[in-house]
Amino acid sequence: MKTATVVEVMDGGSFRLRTDAIVVVDGLTLPEKGSEKGLKAKKKLEELILKKKVQYEGTSWDQLGRTRAKVTVDGMDVNQAMKEYLDSL
Repeated sequence: MKTATVVEVMDGGSFRLRTDAIVVVDGLTLPEKGSEKGLKAKKKLEELILKKKVQYEGTSWDQLGRTRAKVTVDGMDVNQAMKEYLDSL
């Protein structure tokens, strides 16, 4: 697993690291960007990881060259936490 600090949350399922790499939280079905649910998802991901050191393990690459990954912060499974949050919207 790699460790890096999150410097920007792009949307409810992707973020930029201090290394400038973009990581996509694997396994999420996101609401449309700009929608109310999309904004809530982004805010939730910011609460969980923004300006924190995350651990991530790449599972694949997407067509834009971003790393799809399993992400944890302070021992919490971010993928599962976001999936549960999105399911509750």
